[in-house]
Amino acid sequence: MKRAGILIGLSVAAVGATVVPSMGSTMTSHQSTSQAAAADYIVVLKDTAKASPTSVAKDISGVDVGSVFRAGLKGFSAKLTPEALAALRDSPLVDYIERDSVSRQTPVPGGKVKSAAGQQLPTGVKRIRATENKNLKIGDGVEQKVDVDVAVLDTGIDRNHPDLNVVKTVDCGKSGKCVEGPAEDKDGHGTNVAGIIGGRDNKTGFVGVAPGARLWGLKILKDDGSGSSSDLIAALDWVTARADKIEVANISAGYHNDRAVKDAVERAVAKGIVVVVSAGNERKDVKNAYYGTPADVPDAITVSAISDGDGKPGGKGSFGWCNQKNRNKDDSLWINYSGGNDKGSDFGRGVDIAAPGDCIQSTGTGGGTSNYSGTSQASPHVAGAAAWLAIAHNPKNRTDVMAIRDKLVKAGNRDWSDNSNDGIKEPLLDLHDSKVFTGGTR
Repeated sequence: MKRAGILIGLSVAAVGATVVPSMGSTMTSHQSTSQAAAADYIVVLKDTAKASPTSVAKDISGVDVGSVFRAGLKGFSAKLTPEALAALRDSPLVDYIERDSVSRQTPVPGGKVKSAAGQQLPTGVKRIRATENKNLKIGDGVEQKVDVDVAVLDTGIDRNHPDLNVVKTVDCGKSGKCVEGPAEDKDGHGTNVAGIIGGRDNKTGFVGVAPGARLWGLKILKDDGSGSSSDLIAALDWVTARADKIEVANISAGYHNDRAVKDAVERAVAKGIVVVVSAGNERKDVKNAYYGTPADVPDAITVSAISDGDGKPGGKGSFGWCNQKNRNKDDSLWINYSGGNDKGSDFGRGVDIAAPGDCIQSTGTGGGTSNYSGTSQASPHVAGAAAWLAIAHNPKNRTDVMAIRDKLVKAGNRDWSDNSNDGIKEPLLDLHDSKVFTGGTR
């Protein structure tokens, strides 16, 4: 179980994130030296500051504001000249300033596995024993649309996909702020994650953990998989402002020890939002991993990935149906053999729970299907499970969120082989107990 203060690396689930400092703008012949030296920062005000973020920014020359944060953090992202940076650092209203960082995803495709005619139960949904719980009625082909709202902070969602119940899409990475409207997923990763959470139980495609859940797609990563920490913070701020509607948020992106990201996650949790994140794909103990935020936030639920080829325990499954390069042992910690670099799931005391993350079939862009591997795919299994608990317990604050995390961890089983050699075997997500996962509506 995660302990406060442990540094956890997250290399964007199912994907490896690369975080580098923002390099600022390129000087042209008409730019001043000060303008050319401007760089991207995140400015966080003190909670006691009575001035609004916009008024603080307007009072100082050389501040080009991007996103403004109000619901969680109080502050803004901006391009700052050196003079503006110095002035803000001297301001008694400012708590701290840090450089904006960049995340980049490299998807780990599991292979081209298409959905057969009719509906199928993905191996992940079967492995977490969700179909054994009669309260949940997962996989019976009867549309139920689970009464819960889940935000997916990723590359966007195919909002017209017939197997997803997408209620709103928001672009947080195009104009410097979150804008409601088209935020299409041209990468495919976010749509895969969304389907794992809420693929509809409608006699077609692949069923999700919380079928038909209302999905809010927040695009924090561009079409090439890159995005800034300020985009993630803006999305978290947008979600936190709607804590009366959204119960769960799933994040599959990693940054290098960003304090503002940590604070934004904690503010969301304090408002009653269950934040689920992937552990990372560096195949390291999370305390030693480099891309560690938001997986290192103690109040977030951090998820590692196991390989499962047949949807059941016993270690007899195989992966030839998915990817001929996959040499993983069934029911063991996931390793990315197909990538050629033998990376894989992070592990250690910083992880709360494990879930299936290898060859996970789900929805894809253009109304189709997809198949990805990594801790990105493990995390949405847990987000879907948290969504079921949110229906019954309706979290309103941090205490409620921690209670849901504790229920998830306690309900997990140890029926898998931990080959990490870390001496710590995290529980595997398990939804079979009808006394814990009661189903139904509020």
